[in-house]
Amino acid sequence: MKRSTLRLASWLLAALLLAAPLGARAAGPSPVTIKVMTFNIWLGGDQVNFQKVIEAIKAADADIVCLQEAGGQTARIAAALGWNYAIPGRHVIARVPLFAPPAATQGADGNDLNTVYAEVEPGRFVAIANVHLPSDPYGPYALRDNKPAAEVLETERSQRLTAIEPYIEPMSALAKGGTPVVLAGDFNSPSPLDWTPAMAKRWPQVKEPIVWPAAKALLDAGFIDTYRAAHPDPAARPGITWTYGYPYPHLDANEQLDRIDFIMALGAAKTIKSEILGDPRMPDTDIGVSPWPSDHRAVVSTLEIVPGPVPAMVSIDRRSIPAGAVFTARFHAATEDGRLEGGRLVILDAGAAADAAPRVSLASNNGTDRSSSVDFGTGGLPAGAYAVALRDADGKELARAPFWIVARDGAATVSLDKPAYAPGETLTATWSNAPGNRYDWLGIYKQSEAADDNYLYFFYVNGAVAGSLALTKEMLGADLEPGAYELRLELDDGYSRLASVPFEVK
Repeated sequence: MKRSTLRLASWLLAALLLAAPLGARAAGPSPVTIKVMTFNIWLGGDQVNFQKVIEAIKAADADIVCLQEAGGQTARIAAALGWNYAIPGRHVIARVPLFAPPAATQGADGNDLNTVYAEVEPGRFVAIANVHLPSDPYGPYALRDNKPAAEVLETERSQRLTAIEPYIEPMSALAKGGTPVVLAGDFNSPSPLDWTPAMAKRWPQVKEPIVWPAAKALLDAGFIDTYRAAHPDPAARPGITWTYGYPYPHLDANEQLDRIDFIMALGAAKTIKSEILGDPRMPDTDIGVSPWPSDHRAVVSTLEIVPGPVPAMVSIDRRSIPAGAVFTARFHAATEDGRLEGGRLVILDAGAAADAAPRVSLASNNGTDRSSSVDFGTGGLPAGAYAVALRDADGKELARAPFWIVARDGAATVSLDKPAYAPGETLTATWSNAPGNRYDWLGIYKQSEAADDNYLYFFYVNGAVAGSLALTKEMLGADLEPGAYELRLELDDGYSRLASVPFEVK
């Protein structure tokens, strides 16, 4: 079996460190080779053949995978690969330990920034940001349909640019602090590196040069487009990722083909190779899988990175814990190897003070072996909202992360504060027992609408298993007209209804 470049490089590095004199060890961390993949799996990966999703990831020999349109399948995919590390709340899976502490800021969609830290060496990390920018209205379609470029770019700035901008400052700060950053995902927008004056003359779909704002903002911030770093000439290697079919080879006659799935790198990261996965019959396919299981092609980039430090953090493998179940809390203490002598991990009620008495308390390690995780049992803890906190030997809180305990037989619920509203009145929605996925969401529908993909408005719930959200007139953008409506809780950027409640506007 082919060995992962990450695992091989880490093993070689460990051997070299053991053999090196002490003075040589102080020189700092050596480079590690990793393979990062971005893969929009098309509404949970079941549109064609779920096993082909697994086959594609295996064929890429990826170490870290950023999924889009995961549809609640993140943990299932990791399990099918035999991988121990999955963050369903971030749609990232990996061969190496993953940490997903609460983000300090939120993005334009109301969700925490979708970032994780991958521990590629003990105490040393690469930061991973997994993005899925808004899909509608799609700029290349608008240009194809003769919308003016100025109008299209204004939409790009209001939709895609505002979604990517919150990542730039914190990711840049990490890179400047010595921790490399990889930002990957489905941008739903092309790159200015492809829509060039030369390409406008050579590629019929590029009617004119366009400086696409989202990708341009990252390039201006110093991010490297890893595919273009490996394949600089877009005429020679367009690297189309959207779309060769629904699925291949079924394609609309007027489809606009483009490269919209990117892996960007910033800081101590060098591109070694970048490859496209798809059906072997598709142009520019480096790694072939047939039948190809998605409407997007995937990208995998091989990077040489120098891993760096990160702050103290706590991360939980899942946000929704069935009552009585065991869950894993992973931690890092911002020491050289992440170890915390004499520390404790404690379970607190949500919102409890940093020095509050814990419900449960466990040692951070046994004093001799390095530990980066502890397993908590939840027996005796009632359903509700909690947090896991990391405390040092003096009892000072270093970091915390939220989670919820839910009844094992508890179905998801959603409710409203009133059965009827006046036009323009605020609706307060409350939900519970949601799965805690990255893109679980609330949708407003006409009550007569049977199709869950035909919503009027949608709002993400920031991965919260339970909570409330005030839906104001400003959030809706207009008054709801008088009529019968329904509020629905939907699963993870897909159209699987978890719960619903009717209401009226009159």
